[in-house]
This record gives sequence, C-alpha cells and structure tokens, in this order.
Amino acid sequence: MNKRINHKLLTAIVALLAALPMAVGASAALTAQQVAQKAAAVIAGAKGLSAGFVATGSGVTSKGTINGSGTKFSVITPQVSIWYNGKSLYTYNPRTSETTITTPDAQELLESNPLLYVKGGVSGYTCTYSATRQKGKYVVDLTPRNKRSGIKKMTFTVNASDFHINKIVVVGSGGTTTVNVTSFKTGVAFPASVFEYPKARYPKAEIIDLR
Repeated sequence: MNKRINHKLLTAIVALLAALPMAVGASAALTAQQVAQKAAAVIAGAKGLSAGFVATGSGVTSKGTINGSGTKFSVITPQVSIWYNGKSLYTYNPRTSETTITTPDAQELLESNPLLYVKGGVSGYTCTYSATRQKGKYVVDLTPRNKRSGIKKMTFTVNASDFHINKIVVVGSGGTTTVNVTSFKTGVAFPASVFEYPKARYPKAEIIDLR
C-alpha cells in the first residue's frame, strides 16, 4: 500500500516539475505592448537621461547627443541644435546662422527629439512583435490606429535585460528615418542651463521669434 502511495506521489512530483518551466515561461513572457510600455517607462522615469545617436533619413546622416530631464531636452548635431526649456523651442541652424524660437505642439516636439516617440508608449498604437529577431533584444512594431496619422509604422529595438532603447525606425509619409542609439545613460544630473539656448555662444545669430 505504501509503495503504491509513494509511486503516486513520485509521479505527481515529476509531473509538477515537468510543468514548471512551461508555467514560469508563460508568466514571464511579455507581450509586445508590455515591452513598449517598459521601454517608455525607462525614459519617462529617468530624472536625467543622456544618449548618443546616429540618425539617417532623406539621404542625410546626423550624429549627435540628446540630453533630457522631465519635459526639457536638448539635441545637438552638426546640422542643427535644439533646446527645449519646457515652454519654448530654440532651433539653431549653423548654415544660415539663424535661431528660430517657437512654442511647439506635440508633433513638433516629436520631430525634434526621437526618444519622445518611445516615451509616448503605446497610446494610439497596435503593438506586435516584428518578424525580425535579434538575440538578447525585443523588436516591436507599432502601427497607428489612426490611419490619417503621418506615421505609417514605428519599430523599436529594445534590450531584453534593461529595456533601454537601441534603435528606432519611423516610417512616415515623407520617408523613413532610422535612429541608432549608440549610448544610453540614465540618472544624469543636469544644470538648468543645458536646456536653455546659449545666446552668448552665437552672438551673431539672427533671432527669428515665431512665438
């Protein structure tokens, strides 16, 4: 009798252990939407963020840096430099030596700072895993629910270990822009001056105030 009981108990334990990896895998697996949300949370929750990037679009390649804290950010590239202090957007064009000041809308901010595409999360998008696979990374496609959106599709490549963004591809009506993130650091403390237009640095720049 005891042998029969022990045999049944052993069988039950073996069956339970065999099922455990499946159960753990099922609970640990993330949906594409959850991956995009976690990548957004990293950026939204960062007190200070600094990233290096290489952006390619419309036949132009730009290498630069993005610094951000809360709603404020600065983007510095050889072709254009941008500062947003939470209210006004300053755009300096070294080719024309002009600085344009605007009160930007949400779309203008997106066009100025590619990380804002990620920070916006999944609101208004349908998320699916891409057919592209990369070891140690999640690749997520985001398709806008609003068919009239200027964006046709976005693709995020995200580190599986820390959910830091590696790559952003935005397919719009005007073409495709690819942003490769070359460095990514959070917890950076910035002085307020980082997000203010450095007027003294460009004393000869023509100011065009469109506010």
